[in-house]
Amino acid sequence: ARTLTEAELTPAQADAITDAVRLAAEHAAAAVDVETLATKSDLAAVEAALKSEVAGVESALKSEVAGVKSEVAAVESALKSEVAGVESALKSEVAGVKSEVAAVKSDVAALEAVLKSDVATVQANVTGVESALKSEVAGVKSEVAGVKSDMAALEARLNARISAQETRLIKWMVGVGVGVAGLVVAALRLLGQGAAP
Repeated sequence: ARTLTEAELTPAQADAITDAVRLAAEHAAAAVDVETLATKSDLAAVEAALKSEVAGVESALKSEVAGVKSEVAAVESALKSEVAGVESALKSEVAGVKSEVAAVKSDVAALEAVLKSDVATVQANVTGVESALKSEVAGVKSEVAGVKSDMAALEARLNARISAQETRLIKWMVGVGVGVAGLVVAALRLLGQGAAP
C-alpha cells in the first residue's frame, strides 16, 4: 500500500489527503476531551502524529510541484526550440524572397536599359527619316517652283504665238477682203464693157 510520503501524488490525490488529514484532525479534536486526557504527553503524541502526517503531505505536495515545474520547463524548452526553428525557417524564406526581388530588380533594370537603347535608336531613325523627308519635300517644292516657272514661260510664249497668229489671220482676212473686192470691181467692169454696143 502507498504511504502518504510518496512523491507520485497527483493534485487531486494531494487535495484528498489534505482533506482527510483535516477531517481526521477535526474528528480527533472533537473526540478527544482534554479533561479526560491523563497527561500532557498524550497531547504531545497526538500533536507529533499530526505534525508528521502534515509533513508527509507537504513533502508529497512539494514533490508534485517540483514534477509539474519540471514538466513546464520541458514544455517551455520544446516550445522555445520549435519557435527558434520556425523563426529560422521564416528568416530563410525571407532571405530567399529578398534574393528573388533583387534578381527581378536586376532584370527590370536590364530591360529598362535595353528599352532606353531601343528608344534612342528609334528616335535617331525617326530624326533621320524626318530630315530625309524634309529634304525630299524641299526638292519637290523646288521642282514644283521650276515647273511653275516653265509653265509660265510656255504660257507667255503660247500667248505670244497666238497673238502673232491672230495678227496674221487678221491681215490675211483683210487681204482676202480687199482681193475679193478688187475681183468684184474688175468683174463689174468687164460685165459693163461687154454690155456696151
